[in-house]
Amino acid sequence: MKIYLFNMENGVYLGEDFADEAAFSAELPPGATSIAPPPFQRREVPVFLPDENRWELTSRMLTRRP
Repeated sequence: MKIYLFNMENGVYLGEDFADEAAFSAELPPGATSIAPPPFQRREVPVFLPDENRWELTSRMLTRRP
């Protein structure tokens, strides 16, 4: 199955990968979801909101907080 990876600190989309469904029958590894990000344009960044189990697009510059 295809999974979508995100940074666990800020939710930024990192790319996609494949996972063996049998290995993750209960839940996916941290920083991964089976929900595909929405189509995005140049200068848009998909950000996963794990509490809401959805993606949103942002055009804001995301920085790491100390």
